Amino acid sequence: MARQPQSVGEQRALAVDLTEAALVRVAPDEIPVLDETAADYYANPTAILQRDGADRPLGAGVEILMLTPYLLTAANAVMPMLATFVGEIVKGVATDVAKDSTSTWIRRFIKRRPDEPPGALALTRGQAHLLRGTIVERCFQAGLPSAQAALIADATVGALHVRP
Repeated sequence: MARQPQSVGEQRALAVDLTEAALVRVAPDEIPVLDETAADYYANPTAILQRDGADRPLGAGVEILMLTPYLLTAANAVMPMLATFVGEIVKGVATDVAKDSTSTWIRRFIKRRPDEPPGALALTRGQAHLLRGTIVERCFQAGLPSAQAALIADATVGALHVRP
């Protein structure tokens, strides 16, 4: 059976990988500051979400809301669910393949390119729907309005392989 991710650091790395795949879809301009934002997020998630909860003006009075902290929140929220899905999948595979860590299996769910077709390992539509609902709920708890919660949920689920 697949093992759980090795450490908190590995779980965070998975969440950052998923966040980066989602950023490619909705906010590629935030990718250069992903590592810094992730470090701030993991140092104090509540503080960074509160700071980003209100739009901040940029130079010419343009208001902007960084999506990265919310995508990190979404990725962290779905990691336990993805681990559960992996556990269900590895029950039916060869013993030597099932020895791979849960982290290895979860990484196989993450799309490397937005146009990448679903791989051999993909979520079902039902699993994707469950993930999306969890993300929307977590975004509401973080204070995001419906449209932004849907954007975060769609970007996160869109960054995963899902069967058609």
